[in-house]
Amino acid sequence: MTIFEALKLSRAKLAGAGIESASLDASLILSYLTDLTKVQLITHDTDELSDETVNHLNELIDKRISGYPIAYILGYKEFWGLKLKVTEDTLIPRPDTEIIVQKALDCKVHGPILDMGTGTGAIILALKSEYGDVVEAYACDISKKALNVARENARTHSLDVTFIESDWFSALGDKKFSLIVSNPPYIEENDPHLTKTSLPYEPISALTSGSDGLDDIRIICADALSHLESGAPLLIEHGYNQGKSVATIFTENGYKNVETIKDLAGNDRVTIGFLI
Repeated sequence: MTIFEALKLSRAKLAGAGIESASLDASLILSYLTDLTKVQLITHDTDELSDETVNHLNELIDKRISGYPIAYILGYKEFWGLKLKVTEDTLIPRPDTEIIVQKALDCKVHGPILDMGTGTGAIILALKSEYGDVVEAYACDISKKALNVARENARTHSLDVTFIESDWFSALGDKKFSLIVSNPPYIEENDPHLTKTSLPYEPISALTSGSDGLDDIRIICADALSHLESGAPLLIEHGYNQGKSVATIFTENGYKNVETIKDLAGNDRVTIGFLI
């Protein structure tokens, strides 16, 4: 089977199964198997594939059809221009999360910064890549496996970040920060979305947080008060329908200048408040 034939069949199978990104996913999977770029797949479209490669391709296409995320198949995800390793121990970084990165950069801080529940390290690595030596970067996660992935991503991009195993602030002592960011679990425990798209394959502990999805956000907002420098911001990503509730949690904890920022689709996505 030639590359052209393999791509055509793979795209048809994915499209027939309702995969919206069928053409892109087929190209990405075949690029992964052959070490050829998408351009090279076109310029080498008459090259013959080995039976082993064709069999492996069919296995991965079937896996994708089952709903398995393309990022887990490839083992990486692009975020803020950084190619980040992802595994089943980490959430897959989403484009909407770049909203919290941009808002954190707008704050123009100069002291230590902290990312709570870092996962792949996406947020803190994006911030460190932009802030450079202006800030000391810290990140924590309760998952050792997630921290190992984040550390590897930091080494890959030569970014200096201190990673700490911690259940939110429990291992941080009295350390204070000029900015704290977090993309915590915020999905309701019985939310029907948990059975759709890629979510069934991602770590449930990084997705859900109580009956209303806000348990961890309540903890972060309350405990961050003793870890923020005077005037410092706290930024939290949340669900599209949680903006008002999260803003209320911020206000009840005494944060000032509370604001909710919308994502590119016009949905509430990030809330920011300042310790004043």
